[in-house]
Amino acid sequence: MRGMVKITLLIVFLTGAAGGDGIGRSGASGELTGTGRLKGSGGLAALGAETRVITEMELYNTVYRGEEEWFYLGTGSASLGLLSPRDPHVSGQLELEFYPTDLYGNSSASQGAFGSSEFYLKKAWVKTRFPGFKLTLGKTRLTWGQGMVFNAGDLIFGSTGALLDLTARELRSDTAWLTAVNVPFGPFAFAEAVVLPPSYVFDNSGEEGEANENDISRSSLGGRLYCLAGDIKVETGYLYKGEEKVSTDVPGHRPYLALQGNLGADWYLATSAAFATEEQKDEQEAEDDWEKTLMVSGGLFHLQEINRNNSLTLRLEALVFPGLSWEEKESREALYALYLYPELSWTTGAVTASLQSVLSPLDGSAMVTAGSSWNLYQGLTLLGYLTFLTGEKSDTFAWDRGTLWEEGDQLNGFSCLCGLRYKF
Repeated sequence: MRGMVKITLLIVFLTGAAGGDGIGRSGASGELTGTGRLKGSGGLAALGAETRVITEMELYNTVYRGEEEWFYLGTGSASLGLLSPRDPHVSGQLELEFYPTDLYGNSSASQGAFGSSEFYLKKAWVKTRFPGFKLTLGKTRLTWGQGMVFNAGDLIFGSTGALLDLTARELRSDTAWLTAVNVPFGPFAFAEAVVLPPSYVFDNSGEEGEANENDISRSSLGGRLYCLAGDIKVETGYLYKGEEKVSTDVPGHRPYLALQGNLGADWYLATSAAFATEEQKDEQEAEDDWEKTLMVSGGLFHLQEINRNNSLTLRLEALVFPGLSWEEKESREALYALYLYPELSWTTGAVTASLQSVLSPLDGSAMVTAGSSWNLYQGLTLLGYLTFLTGEKSDTFAWDRGTLWEEGDQLNGFSCLCGLRYKF
């Protein structure tokens, strides 16, 4: 309860500072000088008037199949974002999410610091320029490697999980507290160093977690180089991963290489592996055999404009674990050596129809989502999705997931979702 009171006061303060339509309404007496600086007591209100406030809501009616019955659920999520005034030297963002749940009942609010079932601090960052380098500090997303769904080069957040909510606006959107320094060498070349502290864990009472969870040895740090080799973008780097940031993550010493080019269609490749420390092996936090952590991802992307109002988008991505099983196993939790992500979408004016799927070829199962959207008015989009799973009971994407969850009212093979997204 105390946490929610603090959150409410924070939102009231921020929206109050960003609200209003001028100094007069706020009752302040500040004056804007010729240099753009404020004098008098109205500085905060006038500065807040330049802050951009972005609110986004997604509201749904969902019918889905449970273990033995069908269920109907009204749900949704919302976000409140505050963006700093446009400035070439410094920028910042604060973004709060409310009830950020996916089709499986998973909530990002339970996966990090300053989170509860109702509230989640998604972003809180500042980026600024200094002579010769750029600094990023706060809670944000820093993407390494190449790939939208499968990205073996994403050492920070581990974009390798196959069980996704394909109805989400962003399929990979995890954030973390970090500090990054970027040193540019030219238009298409830079070096970057990053350090991530251990995740700060709270329980439901708002008290901090166990002391060893924030031990400095669980920090992560590393860097990357990015440049052009002819027409190919080359990215390589290393990260010591002190702890998992997501469920499919792998700690240890993590080198990677990523390439991107174009041959009629955009292509991209990435590869990485994890070499666990002896301490991580002893604590069973990492895989003993690095060959089982070796992964390769790749993809093709093409956007074809048919005419001024029509376009066709094609994407195919693959994730390969050469050291994992290439044969089917009688276990839904089994990890296989190959996963695929095909995507097809057609846009006509303000209407888009899409077909997405995550395939597990080695056990013959798939998760398929057919979707449509209509941008009816500015900021308002109507949405509809059908999701179904095609595998047998022991497959990765089983139609009948049985007792996978303790409670039976979770997605079990099929869901129909209709709703809207409103951004203002």
